[in-house]
Amino acid sequence: MATPYDLFGTPGYEQLLAVLGGAEEALARYERAGRLSDLERALVLFDALLTRAENIDLRSAAMNGVGMVLWSRYERFGEPDDLDGAITLFREALAPYGAEVTVTTPSYWTNLSGALRLRWLRTRDARDLGASVDAVRTALASTPSRGALRSNRLNSLGDALLTLFQLHGDSSALAEAVSSFREAVACSGPGRDEGVWARSSLAEALRHHHRWSPDGAPEALDEAAALAREVLAGVSRRHRLYPRFLSNLALVLTDRHTARSDPADLREAARAARRAVAATPAGHPNLVQRNAVLATVRRLELVRAGRRATGLDVTDPGGSGTTGRLDAGGVPAGSGARGRPARRERRALRAWIRATGQAYAATPEGHALRGLALLHHGSALATKAATEDDARARDAAIALYRRAARDPAMDVSVRVGCARLWALSVLDGGGGSPADGRAAAMEPYRLAVELLPRTASYRVGRMDRARQLGDFAGLACDAAACALDLADARRPDAAAAHEGAADAEPDAVGTELALRLLEQGRGVLLGQALDARTETSELLSLVPDELAVEWRRLLPQLDRPEAAVFTSSEPGGANDPTAEDPLTGEDRHALAERWERLVESIRRVPGCEDFLRLPRTDEMLAGIGDTGPVVVVNVSPLRCDALVLHGGRVRPVRLEGLRHAEAEHRADAFLAAIRATGDHGLPLSAQRDAQAEIRETLGWLWTALAEPVLDALAHWGWPGDDSAGGPGRLWWVPTGPLTALPLHAAGRHEEDGDSLLDRVVCSYAPTVNSLVRARRREAGRPAAVRPEPSAPLIVAVAEAPGSGSPALEGVREEAARLARRPGARVLLAQDAVRRSVLDALPRHAWAHFACHAVGALSGAAAGHVVLHDHATAPLTLSDIARLRLPEAELAYLSACETTSGRREFADEALHITGAFHMAGFTHVVGTLWAVADDTSLEVSERFYAAFGPSHPFPGHTAHALREAVREIRENVEGVRENPSLWAPYIHVGP
Repeated sequence: MATPYDLFGTPGYEQLLAVLGGAEEALARYERAGRLSDLERALVLFDALLTRAENIDLRSAAMNGVGMVLWSRYERFGEPDDLDGAITLFREALAPYGAEVTVTTPSYWTNLSGALRLRWLRTRDARDLGASVDAVRTALASTPSRGALRSNRLNSLGDALLTLFQLHGDSSALAEAVSSFREAVACSGPGRDEGVWARSSLAEALRHHHRWSPDGAPEALDEAAALAREVLAGVSRRHRLYPRFLSNLALVLTDRHTARSDPADLREAARAARRAVAATPAGHPNLVQRNAVLATVRRLELVRAGRRATGLDVTDPGGSGTTGRLDAGGVPAGSGARGRPARRERRALRAWIRATGQAYAATPEGHALRGLALLHHGSALATKAATEDDARARDAAIALYRRAARDPAMDVSVRVGCARLWALSVLDGGGGSPADGRAAAMEPYRLAVELLPRTASYRVGRMDRARQLGDFAGLACDAAACALDLADARRPDAAAAHEGAADAEPDAVGTELALRLLEQGRGVLLGQALDARTETSELLSLVPDELAVEWRRLLPQLDRPEAAVFTSSEPGGANDPTAEDPLTGEDRHALAERWERLVESIRRVPGCEDFLRLPRTDEMLAGIGDTGPVVVVNVSPLRCDALVLHGGRVRPVRLEGLRHAEAEHRADAFLAAIRATGDHGLPLSAQRDAQAEIRETLGWLWTALAEPVLDALAHWGWPGDDSAGGPGRLWWVPTGPLTALPLHAAGRHEEDGDSLLDRVVCSYAPTVNSLVRARRREAGRPAAVRPEPSAPLIVAVAEAPGSGSPALEGVREEAARLARRPGARVLLAQDAVRRSVLDALPRHAWAHFACHAVGALSGAAAGHVVLHDHATAPLTLSDIARLRLPEAELAYLSACETTSGRREFADEALHITGAFHMAGFTHVVGTLWAVADDTSLEVSERFYAAFGPSHPFPGHTAHALREAVREIRENVEGVRENPSLWAPYIHVGP
């Protein structure tokens, strides 16, 4: 006969076990069928057990059970106290055990993880999300390697990592989430609930993988759709998670419809989204997400109806790179066709507004999706305002955008997007004057640009930061154009300004504001890199020793190479990591928190209030000095201008011949022509036509940009030459589509035609602030005069195994000529590998690369130098940018397209040339496109020959490059009329 006591003497132990079993069975019945009576029965039994039991294990099991009931009740009715109570009970269930692992504690940790993650969704408290990840990892550490328990806990870990990805845009967390879900599927048995959940979660993670992948990962969408359908086919419609599975399928299909425009996907998504909302009780916390999915479907239905009826386009207000664009006429892109829409379109628009309104109403204050609900409902109302000329809808949309943009509790990316849409909604003045509209737009534009750098946190890797900044490409340019427009509108001589008259006195406040907006909203990644490399010893001498020590400890940690995984190999990260230990996502999050706290602490010290802040305009002007004008070319659909920094002032030149849409078209046509000139499979006539297109573009650049700027400078008294009578220096800071074009080569290059190459020495800078810092860095070095460069690092790879690129016959000769220099170190062929190059770069002030390179123009490529081991260990843009090379002076990149990058990253200098500049090379010679092998050999030979006693190294770098290119253009037969051969070479630096 069984004893009524356990080993610790608990009276009625078997009866209490029976009560526990009955409670767990009642809870399981509720989870299968969703009957409230079962949930109530479970609560009664768990409470009874908790009241009577004294045994620690039974009490903890009862507390865990009540917590599960409260969690289920929260999911049913949405009462926050239920969820808070569940979390408290899970923690109390674990408290008696401390670090001890029992049969049940992993389950308690798993439950705590899920409840914390659910509460984060409501409160946005980052501590809950971090604790959720830690809790489920604790559970997994003592879970068998196969079976249902491991599948469930891997699914919980994947959910937590996916939430981290959604919060921060951390691709390492997304990659690990996908891996966790795949392992969860593999661990589950056939037909088991845990396998169903894991497949549904994997489908959702793959959908995000598609959205985040540079190449779109089309296969991920097909796998996600197959998984989502498989899940629905394998469960009863009465399953409590059936609405969730429907909603997940709808999301996958809407993304696939967006990618492929298949109407069948949209129809199926609409059915699934409607059924998911209908099957979700009022007050259920997940009704928020399901209403949002239905709203997305309604928007896509409007897009489809509008395109068929009137050509209407409605951009995705929460999608990548579409939030708040201007069209060629300077009005919001996707704002809809003017005039009354067709009936089908009106019906679809009403359905979209109704769905976004319901989603907004169902999303409580503080919820993680509140900002997106505001943004989406505002976008629906703004579309109604544009298509039906509805002033009330316009005012309501503006109110929603304003509310979200000003709310510091909102996700910062949502705030930037809403601020941008708010600005665009008021630009036209709403029936008032254009000046009124520009004035109303300045507050949201300034707010958006101010917030923009916060979207690129150190919490995520460099390419993830770039992706998030790329979603708002052109924002700073539009804000600057608005500031200039407003300044013109407020001036009494506005008509003269519109004509671009050089003697029209500019509004200094408007012009300086425009410059500050451009500096604040462009080159964010470069600014972060320069912040970490800024000479701070003078400022740090003012702060307490512990802050200075923390600063010096943190900097090398932030520059560690990025790992592709999120989880650290050691809990809490490595205790004493070296500079080469991979930086996991988890490490980055911890370091970012320390960095943010440190900078805030330093700024609270008297005298350090502006620590790492953008310099004031007068400081930038002083830093530029009088060596030559700096021209920031702002390209926006609103207007195009050159901001000229010269003589201690910032003055605008209105570029009437330059239009944003034409600049984009010409940049695309120019790059296509460049590719055609190198395509030897094309007939010679096609290659000649391509060269003609290139020459025509260079002529257009002269007429639309270079000539007006030079005329204005001449009017302001710039002589155009230096003190010795040679050509003067001129720096270009291009924006948007002009970053892909050779501004330095602008001109009419027929015999005796005028051109920049013949009149001035051109250089480039990503931002004005980067140029100021480069000049400060150069001025701070010892004033040793070196007539010629010496001690170079020469990296030469004529033919990399498996690269698929043709052999570079001139590379060996190029390397041999430079190897004669005193102190030269040559890494040739198989010696030129990633590790050797990274080890050698800090030891040489001058580096010369002669090899292939891959630019980051499209797809997943982030840009890399093609070394001997490129297939297994590519030397990437990120590898180079993270270096800290305070003594570096010149990097000569005799390689293809080192300054090419993807359009959405145009304002971030996210290319190989920019990476060398970030690393600390004061001067960088790079290329805008693929260069000819023989021409590269000639240019480098003439470049280094230009240095001498009267033209010392490295200050003469820009002159040396100009002289080399001019000599090639003038003296090599057939080169002048083929600018693709001589125009790609550029100088970046002071």
